[in-house]
Amino acid sequence: MRSQRPQATGERAAGRRRRLTRILDAAEKLFAAHGMKTTVDEIAAEARVSKGLVYDHYVSKEALLSTVWARLVDAWTAEVRKTKIADGSLADAIGEVMRVSLEYVNANPFLRRIIALDPASLIPGGPEGEVEFARQYRKDFEAVLARGVRRGELRRDLDVAHTAEVIWLLHFTLTRELFVRRESRSRADAEQLLRSAVELVVAGLRAPGGRRR
Repeated sequence: MRSQRPQATGERAAGRRRRLTRILDAAEKLFAAHGMKTTVDEIAAEARVSKGLVYDHYVSKEALLSTVWARLVDAWTAEVRKTKIADGSLADAIGEVMRVSLEYVNANPFLRRIIALDPASLIPGGPEGEVEFARQYRKDFEAVLARGVRRGELRRDLDVAHTAEVIWLLHFTLTRELFVRRESRSRADAEQLLRSAVELVVAGLRAPGGRRR
C-alpha cells in the first residue's frame, strides 16, 4: 500500500489543478458576461465546485478576478511573443504583433468586455490599474522602437514615445471598431481594415531602404 501513496498524492494534485482550472474558466466566462455583478455562488455553480472550495483558494471575488486577469495577460503576451522579429524586418514584425494581438482580443470575450464596458471595474486596481496597463504597453513598445532606431531598422527621425502611444491608441480604437461595437459585427471589411491599419503602421516605421518581407 505504501507504494501507492506517491501516486495517490499525484492524483490529488492533478485533481486540485483541474478544479482550479474549472474555477478560473468559470470566473472568466461569467466576468465576461456579467462583469462584477457575478457572484461567487455563480462561479462555484459554473465550475461544479462548492462555494467553500472557491474561498479556500481565493480570499475574495476581487482576488479571483486578479488571478483571472493575470492568467489572461500571460496568455495574451505569450501569443504575441510568438511573432518572429527577424533582423531587418522589425517594422513588419511590429505590424504582425498588432495583427496577432487584435485577433487574440477578438477571440476572447473577457478582453472584449474589458475594452467595451467597464475596464476600470474589471482590471484589478481600478482606474489606476487601467492606466498602468496602458503605460506598460507603451513602455514595452518604446523599448522595441528605440532598439530599432539604434540599429537602423526603423526611421532615425522616429519620435519613439509618441509613436508608441499612437500604436496603443490605434490598437485600442481598432479593437472597439472591429470587435466590440455591435454594429461592427455587420462589417464585411473588418479584415481589410485591419490589414490597411497594419500596412500604414509598417510603412510609417520602416527606415528608407529597409528590407520588406
